[in-house]
Amino acid sequence: MPKNKKFKISYLEGKTVYLRPFLKRDLTPRYMKWVNNYEKNSFMEAGKFPLNEIDLKKYYELNHKSHNSFLFAISNKKDQHVGNALISNIDWVNRRCNYGRLIGESKKMLRGAGTESLKLLQEFVFNRLNLNLMWTSVCTKNYPSMKSNLKANMKIGGKLDEFFYRNNKYYQVTFFYMTKSDYLQNKK
Repeated sequence: MPKNKKFKISYLEGKTVYLRPFLKRDLTPRYMKWVNNYEKNSFMEAGKFPLNEIDLKKYYELNHKSHNSFLFAISNKKDQHVGNALISNIDWVNRRCNYGRLIGESKKMLRGAGTESLKLLQEFVFNRLNLNLMWTSVCTKNYPSMKSNLKANMKIGGKLDEFFYRNNKYYQVTFFYMTKSDYLQNKK
């Protein structure tokens, strides 16, 4: 195969997006623009501090070497990297993990990509890793993520006031979770 020719590396396939391993080649200026977009990420963990190329390489290396996390690139059907998905803090004894997603491209262009990528993460966590629980926290002001979690059948586990600080204010977060039995019930 010629060196310049890209080939599709699909790991989990959905209708409009697929997950593949996040590669070094994904550390592009475009990706750096996504994670440094303060306005778009204002209610996410990403974007708290500006990141440079060295920071992103460290992030890649940390997740690439870890046995307790999996970093995926979210790609559309045109093989374009449009976001990231992360399974992290895997507790192999208690069989649980955290998850997160970042859709870097326009939401209108990728309607439903966040929900579909979360459903692919659910399949990975419960069917491939055989974990029993996945969870995340979302700033309640992050309306797209709140909506996406609910559409993917995640349950609300609780809320904490004044947990997230941004723009001189404290905000509430909502904890979402799903167990393997919930996942299997939703598949029926």
